[in-house]
Amino acid sequence: MRRIQSKLKRNLIIGLFVCLNLLIIPQFAAADSSPNLPSGMIVGDEQGVKVKSDGDYLIDVRDVQPGKKWSKKITIFNMEEDIPYQLTMHISPPILVEGSLDLSKAIQMVLTYEGKKIYEGPLSGVSSSLDLQNELTPLNLGVFKGGDARMLEVSLELDGKKYTNKDFLKKNVVENIWHFKAVKSVLPDTKGSEDPQNTSKRLFRLPQTGEEWRDAIIFSCIGLFLLLVALLIWKYRVGENNKEKNNQSKK
Repeated sequence: MRRIQSKLKRNLIIGLFVCLNLLIIPQFAAADSSPNLPSGMIVGDEQGVKVKSDGDYLIDVRDVQPGKKWSKKITIFNMEEDIPYQLTMHISPPILVEGSLDLSKAIQMVLTYEGKKIYEGPLSGVSSSLDLQNELTPLNLGVFKGGDARMLEVSLELDGKKYTNKDFLKKNVVENIWHFKAVKSVLPDTKGSEDPQNTSKRLFRLPQTGEEWRDAIIFSCIGLFLLLVALLIWKYRVGENNKEKNNQSKK
């Protein structure tokens, strides 16, 4: 009896340990590999610079002269067919400032998103009315449904009256990073009742994202663990019944 109980306890501990490892490891792997920009979210400018999965877009200004005006057009596109994403952006403090003039404060920037001006102030992203460097309150660029494409226009200018060539006796350089982040979102249900065939297709479709695969693995591990416990309990009861029958037959 004690031998059976100890064996059952040992098997339960081993099963629990294995399942806990299966539960924990996928979560750490998913957390480490979770990109700020999923592969379906495309962010890039007209010069062919595409933002990678880390979501970082480098702003690099060198050798700009007083009075210069220039612009960038950043296109944002969701290639996923049925996964909407909520997109945000914030600007890092300058990672490099060189020269006699701080270009992050001297260069004036206007951000226009979908035809609406959303920021006007220094290149640093900090104005009297808005702080784009605040990670806790990033700039909300909205929800992108599958196939949605929008444009962020960046207009830059260095005042030719306020600054002169004397401010450029040394080479002025500024670099900062714009951080884009897309999070899977849920659109409100505006269709009412759905077609049962479409519902069944959605229920039986394979996971599409890393997060969905992680959840599927977790639920599978929990199910396997419960099945293992049930089998061990059943095995224990069968052993007990056989033992009782043997004892009765001996009597």
